[in-house]
Amino acid sequence: MTKEYKVLITETLQKTVIVEAETETEAHKRASDAWKNAEYLLDEKNFQGVEFHVLGEADGDDGEKDLDRIERKGGEPCE
Repeated sequence: MTKEYKVLITETLQKTVIVEAETETEAHKRASDAWKNAEYLLDEKNFQGVEFHVLGEADGDDGEKDLDRIERKGGEPCE
């Protein structure tokens, strides 16, 4: 009998940018502000890796209703 498991997928994207500033603190703030304003967009070209972590069995709580599911051939969710 199969079970359902929650698996956390974490992708890492990285990009190096040049920021003009007087101090490291100011450079950090300027880069952070620019990223928040969508001046730096990271996409598949910036992909650095992926990790998968099994969090445990799915318990069917309401928060899991919105999670994506891997489907078997034929379009049926895994049971």
